[in-house]
Amino acid sequence: MGILVRFAALLSRSVLRLLASVSVEIDRSALPRSGPLIVVANHISNADPPFVAGWLTPALGRQLHILAKSSLFVPVVGSVLRRLGATPVKSGGSDIEAYRTARDILDRGEVLCIFPEGTRSATGLMGEPKPGVAMLATRSGVPILPVGVSGTDRFLGRGQRFPRLRAPITLRVGKPFTVTLDPSKSRREGMQAVSDEIMRRIAELTDERHRGRYGTS
Repeated sequence: MGILVRFAALLSRSVLRLLASVSVEIDRSALPRSGPLIVVANHISNADPPFVAGWLTPALGRQLHILAKSSLFVPVVGSVLRRLGATPVKSGGSDIEAYRTARDILDRGEVLCIFPEGTRSATGLMGEPKPGVAMLATRSGVPILPVGVSGTDRFLGRGQRFPRLRAPITLRVGKPFTVTLDPSKSRREGMQAVSDEIMRRIAELTDERHRGRYGTS
């Protein structure tokens, strides 16, 4: 990892510890140290990307590549974002285009970080994932690392201009798993089952109030 990536992760951790009451649970012995990896997390706040990257970057010892809206990649800022691992995708673009971009990252043996819902939850509850995540996971066969984020919606939720100081926020990292399509189901049913499995794995790592329909088996 470059110095900028390590510094950005350190800065994220320092700022979040200063502003919020941070709790992190990571079993470092279970983390893959090499090879392609898909990190998946729920999305309830703009604070989620720096929260996830801030702690997982040093824990994995690897740079995370996060897909981000192309509109963010303006001069100067865009250059910094790229060096930090952000990869532009067109807002409202095709799923195939985003899939190819994501697959490219995995084919290079790197770490891809995805928020399956595609956008922040307006309620704090986990929503429906985009279908591309299940397609990427089943076609690539790459291990998936589930991450549960809790409390960031109260720390810096939709419509909040300033963070709520010392709000408790929690990051829990699970164990890697892989998914396959069930041959006894139709392709649509199989992909839905995989999507649900991914979201349930994330839900197990969040506070109960975030789980929505994924809180039931």
